[in-house]
Amino acid sequence: MAVRFHRLLAHRRHRGRAPRRPAALQLASLGLVTAALGVLVALALWVWPHGYPGRVGAAPAGAGLTLALALAGSAAALSLGVFVRLRRLARAQTAELGDLRAAGEILRAILGTTGKGVILADPGLRIRIFNPAAEILFRRLCDETLSVPVTALIPSLATPAAVAPAAGEAAESPRVRHCHGVRAGVEFPARLLLRNLTLDGAPWLLILVEDLTESERAEARLDYLEHHDPLTGLSNRRTIERLIGASIADPERAERPHALCLIDLDHFKIINATCGHAAGDKLLKQLGRIIAARLPTATAMARLGGDEFAALFVGDAVADAPAACEALVRTLRSFPFTWEGRSYDLTISVGIADFEPTQGALIALGRADIACQVAKTQGGGRLHRYSPEDTGSMRCQGDLELVSSIGRALDADRFRVVAQPIRPLLDPGAPTHYEILVRMQDDQGRLVAPDDFIPAAERYVLMPTVDRWILAHVLRSQAPRLRRWHARYPDRFLFAVNLSATTLVDEGFLPYLQRQFRDYCVPYPSICFEVTETAAVSDLGRARAFMQRLCDLGSCFAVDDFGTGFASYTYVKSLPIRYLKIDGSFVHHLIDEPVDRAFVESINHIGHVLGLQTIAEWAETPAVVEVLRGLGVDFAQGYGVGVPVALGDLRFDDDDEEEEDLSANERK
Repeated sequence: MAVRFHRLLAHRRHRGRAPRRPAALQLASLGLVTAALGVLVALALWVWPHGYPGRVGAAPAGAGLTLALALAGSAAALSLGVFVRLRRLARAQTAELGDLRAAGEILRAILGTTGKGVILADPGLRIRIFNPAAEILFRRLCDETLSVPVTALIPSLATPAAVAPAAGEAAESPRVRHCHGVRAGVEFPARLLLRNLTLDGAPWLLILVEDLTESERAEARLDYLEHHDPLTGLSNRRTIERLIGASIADPERAERPHALCLIDLDHFKIINATCGHAAGDKLLKQLGRIIAARLPTATAMARLGGDEFAALFVGDAVADAPAACEALVRTLRSFPFTWEGRSYDLTISVGIADFEPTQGALIALGRADIACQVAKTQGGGRLHRYSPEDTGSMRCQGDLELVSSIGRALDADRFRVVAQPIRPLLDPGAPTHYEILVRMQDDQGRLVAPDDFIPAAERYVLMPTVDRWILAHVLRSQAPRLRRWHARYPDRFLFAVNLSATTLVDEGFLPYLQRQFRDYCVPYPSICFEVTETAAVSDLGRARAFMQRLCDLGSCFAVDDFGTGFASYTYVKSLPIRYLKIDGSFVHHLIDEPVDRAFVESINHIGHVLGLQTIAEWAETPAVVEVLRGLGVDFAQGYGVGVPVALGDLRFDDDDEEEEDLSANERK
């Protein structure tokens, strides 16, 4: 068997030579020549006695000829039989050599294409086969390694225990070993697959070698990324959670004081938006280095994500943590961030919370986040320490709980939609519009007013999801009514739907909105969108582009709560709006407060000069409605003109036709 391996490998060195004729074919040819010579000898024996007829004792010519022919025929038959037999042997040998060549080609292909190094060692552990992958792996040519001890390349195989099967391993089964190979005099990690072979009755060893250098590098990289932030090089959130968990497992450490500091960069989005993400990345790297330098007593410092960082203090360092964080806040106030020749002033909000490790990482992070949010609401650039009795902490805690409730309400479809009338005051023949309002049911089934849950939803960027739900619900349930309304009043909207500030700058909202209009075949002019003055001005360029796109499609816009925000008519002139909604705080005491009456009169007058129609909110009594009509306000909204009605209970003059249309749509 071993000889065959050597022949298969040696065949590569003889590919250019002419193939030799098989030995059996040579014997067959020799037999044929011998048979021919035998025939000639037989004929000679016959010719000799009959060559001289007059010689004494000569046999009769006929008998001699018969004998000669018999001898010649026998010799010829025997020679032919020998030739045929040897010819068959020659063909069998030729076929065997062909199979051997094919096996050699297959073996060369396998050894040449496999990515793992293949080494065959004889009973003396000398190398007999060394494939191309092994040449690359060990940087040694095959001719250099043949008959070289395999231990020169894999020193750990020098001990019998490394080669022999371990306890519980079968002698003939493959075995995996992790060791080091030698490449150009330098060791590298390798994984071996060893298998014993018996060739010609002797034990040989087949070795498959895999280089683990890149694998170990990848594992080290993954391990690093698992516990570190790749941008700043600081630890990550998982490390903070792991350390707190380790404190829980260690009773002695669990008794020591713990504090978690959460650091948030104020107005980071402005730098990201104006300078680009490259500037934002540079700023985060610099901030990471400053935090590491200014909080040397922290047990761990981590980047939680975005512009949020955290520092964990344990033991005696907890007492010094507030002072160190205050120093960090002051350092950032005097640190100008420079990008492309421009400098930006930076501030950070810091929240610090004491906690017990047994309370867990989520509680610690939640408290620190609440304290940080309080610092932000106080203007940023300061530190706030968490306290359960602190009103700011209590409010933020309530917001966090409310955000969780909003998420559950969205999942459970627990929002209730109502419509409040917007009645015309100057044109009795004009149709009544409706503003879509929403109420949320909490986990106990109680209704939560918009003023209670919308601020929290906006603060934690949940309003785009809420706005999506409202629009999808209105368009899906009211599509037939909206189509009939547009056919009757093509230039007037039916429903006004509010959009939050975060929705206006949500790049995915406009495509979603267009898809909803298209899917439910709702005419764009039947919907008016309301945006607050503050929301529109907060990102004027993006808000104007968003509003203009919808106006081009046919919808219209109203500015809500006008007069309580920037109150700048310049902004109003630059926006594509049709309606100006006068804030209810001026309307509510319209009769008793001359200043409020003057505000309403002024806003109404300017609105008409700008070509806009005005809508007065909080028109709660008929008396207020009459004053608004006297001032020339176009529409009024409030309990004085109509109470909110559940959207499903809203009825028009064509209720029967509407029900029939809705039933037909459901059947489709």
